[in-house]
Amino acid sequence: MFPTRFLTSFAVTAAALPAMAASAPTPAPAVEAPGLADYQRTVWSAADGAPPRIADMAQTADGWLWLSTTDGLFRFDGLRFERFAIPPLGGLARDRINSVYAAPNGDLYVSYFAEGASVVHPDGRVEHLPLQDSPGKGILAMTLDGEGSLWTVGGAIQRLRAGKWETVEEGPEWRDARTISLLYDGRQLWASTELHAWRFDPARGRFVEAGPGGGALMVAPDGRVWLAGRGHAPRLLGESGRARPASYQHASGRWAGLVDAAGALWTLNCPQPVCLAPDALRDGGIQANEAARHAVQGAVPGPKAETALEDREGNIWVATEDGLERYRRNRLLSAGLAGSGLRYSLGTDGAGRMWAADDDTGILWRLAPGGAPQRQAGGPVQVIANGRDGALLVGHPRSIERRSGAGTDTIALPPGPDGKPRDHVMLGILDDGKVLWTTTLQTGLIGWRDGQWHPARSFNLPRKIYQSAPAGPGQLWLATGDGTLVFYDNDRLTTYDIRAVGLASSIFPGTPLTVSGQSGFGALVDGKLRMLRGADGSAPDALRNITGMVLTPDGDRWLNGAIGLLHVRAADWARSMADPGQPLRYTLLGLGDGYPGRATLDNRWRSALSPDGRHLWLTGTAGVARLDTASLRRNPVAPRAAILNVAAGNTLYPARGAVVLPPGGGQFRIQYTAPALRMPERVRFQVRLDGFDSPWQDAGTRRDAAYTNIGPGDYVFRVRAINEDGVVGAPDATVALRVEPTVTQTLWFKLACAGALFLLAALAYRWRVRYLTGRLTERLRVRTAERERIARTLHDTFLQTVQGLVLRVDAVAARLAPGDPARGQLEHVLEDAGRAIGEGRGQLQELRADDAHVLEDVALDAVTRLRATHGFIEVELVVEGERRALVPAVSEEIAEVLREALRNAFVHAGARRIRVGIVYGRRSLDVTVADDGRGIDEAVRRNGGRDGHYGLAGMRERAARLGARLDIGAAAREGTTLVLAVPAACAYPPGRPDAPWHALLRRRPRG
Repeated sequence: MFPTRFLTSFAVTAAALPAMAASAPTPAPAVEAPGLADYQRTVWSAADGAPPRIADMAQTADGWLWLSTTDGLFRFDGLRFERFAIPPLGGLARDRINSVYAAPNGDLYVSYFAEGASVVHPDGRVEHLPLQDSPGKGILAMTLDGEGSLWTVGGAIQRLRAGKWETVEEGPEWRDARTISLLYDGRQLWASTELHAWRFDPARGRFVEAGPGGGALMVAPDGRVWLAGRGHAPRLLGESGRARPASYQHASGRWAGLVDAAGALWTLNCPQPVCLAPDALRDGGIQANEAARHAVQGAVPGPKAETALEDREGNIWVATEDGLERYRRNRLLSAGLAGSGLRYSLGTDGAGRMWAADDDTGILWRLAPGGAPQRQAGGPVQVIANGRDGALLVGHPRSIERRSGAGTDTIALPPGPDGKPRDHVMLGILDDGKVLWTTTLQTGLIGWRDGQWHPARSFNLPRKIYQSAPAGPGQLWLATGDGTLVFYDNDRLTTYDIRAVGLASSIFPGTPLTVSGQSGFGALVDGKLRMLRGADGSAPDALRNITGMVLTPDGDRWLNGAIGLLHVRAADWARSMADPGQPLRYTLLGLGDGYPGRATLDNRWRSALSPDGRHLWLTGTAGVARLDTASLRRNPVAPRAAILNVAAGNTLYPARGAVVLPPGGGQFRIQYTAPALRMPERVRFQVRLDGFDSPWQDAGTRRDAAYTNIGPGDYVFRVRAINEDGVVGAPDATVALRVEPTVTQTLWFKLACAGALFLLAALAYRWRVRYLTGRLTERLRVRTAERERIARTLHDTFLQTVQGLVLRVDAVAARLAPGDPARGQLEHVLEDAGRAIGEGRGQLQELRADDAHVLEDVALDAVTRLRATHGFIEVELVVEGERRALVPAVSEEIAEVLREALRNAFVHAGARRIRVGIVYGRRSLDVTVADDGRGIDEAVRRNGGRDGHYGLAGMRERAARLGARLDIGAAAREGTTLVLAVPAACAYPPGRPDAPWHALLRRRPRG
């Protein structure tokens, strides 16, 4: 069983083929001017924050819409109304605003009910103008002439030139007027009341009458000046010979109406509050009230309108008694067909003409981009589609017509069981080039082949077909309800898994084939379905339930989906098709662009079609819409971001100049906006905090930025805005920020902390040195005690025993006769024993040496011993500084290093002269041993000694234990210099130094 209307997708897919294959759009008729039905009306009341009783409007160059009211001056960015405070004038607050006027340079002129006027500059500064000599009723209207002079009307016409007011016109016609207009058309100045109109004559320096009657002044885009008002049609007043100034439409509101950028006339209170007459001023204008009424294409009921203004983005703003209204022209225009789009099937005839069939009424409509739908004569039509050759297929209750350039063919539907013709309820038509398929409630699925109808059982079709599309002669793509895609090729079936898209809503043949469903949109690549996704930040439902696709000659695609019409450029489509993992970039035309509800889904007909590759028709749940893709109205106005304030804690700082935040203000919020009046809800922002952020951050549509844990310092916050069509605003809005440091963040506090840490480190170092010195002293004390014990043992045992043996041997030798050989031998033994006792006493002396060595004596004693065994070498001893007692343990280590240095100089250096220096310094004790010998090999010095020799290594180890620095400098044939530098804190004991030593002592060893 085929479900109801399952084949309807066949027909529209076939109808789309000629449009996809079109090489160039055919010439199109002129597009009709839009009526009020093609504008989206948005109303702001007091409940939305709109101020009541708006008297005048103006839009400055930065995009703000300014509103004058009896309760003050307000500005509007498209989303939020903000009251703007003006400083007192003449000691009095000025909250009752009469009129506003936006100058081309960005200034805003403001006039007050009583008297006076001011200028609001773009940076927010307010400058009060000189008071007028004859203020009259206050300024009711203002304008600037070509020289930049300000003209005002209010009881009299006055001009501000060179900082002084001068009266140009005065009298009862100005003083008693209820309505006044003042206009500069780019060449000359005009003024009018409800009774008269004047033109300024520069030669005479006054205004001269321009014609009978009065009204409101307005300028058309071509520069023609019109006079319009209540009770009469627009009347041509004059021509400037040039296009109207670009800033005219935005400079100030018009109390009777205006002529928009397209030349359409908007009138107020006609008698409806707002009326639109698109062609009222064409061909010289309308001269009769009756003709003007016929020209009105629409009227909007509501409260009385006060003034109207067209902004830079083409929106029409109307101030009413109850609030503010905006009329924004839709990008998608109504096709002029009544009712929901669910009832309409679409088709083309191969000649660039568009058709729509109303399933409810049976009416066939011909659609054209430049006119209203045309009803066609003939019998009831249930559904239309296209044949594979582009012919229009028209389904009637009893037949299907094939209309083409060659004529019309009719195929009768099967008769009833009695053999007589009967009416069918047709659900869809599809032509695959070999079989003409249709489904009716009476027959189910049937196929016309070889001149007769065949039931579905005659074909090898899958069950539960839900969507279908033609592929080639005798070939179909079929989606079943269980997530299977079937390729039907003349009764041969090939299946693919498409469960990822959910229940299929459409199949779009191509390379690659794409499928849409309730869960998304996918492409069939190498036999597998790969899902497509939108770019980051895109609408999550955009790629769901796409029921129509149109390919234009430029390669772009238009997809009619769940939330609107998607425009995918050719390059973006190719990028995602080559790699479905790449996000599909698109532009969305949704409800705010005039999209009629949601894409039609229930009838399963293709919901988008183009007869010429340029003009697009689509069906939505709320109606049928059309779009001229070649003249798509995009917003070229770049939004200018504005920073409002900076909030830190409970304090709000205006964003003017540099903002200084108090200590601890590293957590703050910045509020910003961008006056964009067409689609403010789609304006996106990028922000950056120089000194904190390096790249731009995408803030989406959010209009504030929050920062936390920002350290003290100078920063610059930047923000830029991007409108709904991707136009980036310039320049960036910036505000300089300074976050003051807290006490703990100041430099002096950090220096104090660093000093304290340094002091603690020094104290710790001194404690550590004392601790290590104490440990070293204790170790040396133990070692000294052990040496003394050994010395006592040697003295009391070994030496005494040997001495006793010597005495006994000597006694024995004395009893032998002189000349006895035995006595001679004993005498030799006694000599050897004496030498041994001498050497033992020398070693004993070293073991029992006092810890508090006198380094000079150590040096002299070492020199004496080394000369006895290695020959005479000249040695010079130099002592400098005030002699001080040394720590015993340290003195012992220094003495050992000194002995080893002298031993190396005597044994290895081959020196002729040695110099020993001892300097008692305040910071260190320095011991130097320098010779003029052969020096130390560089490799030996670098490695710290020779293999098997430990003299240099021992000296370095002793220096390390002392915390001293040992430097050994040597060069070939230039001698060796050894310097041991012991810190004073280690070398000298606490307390006062010993008695003074010689300031300079030079001693030479004896002999």
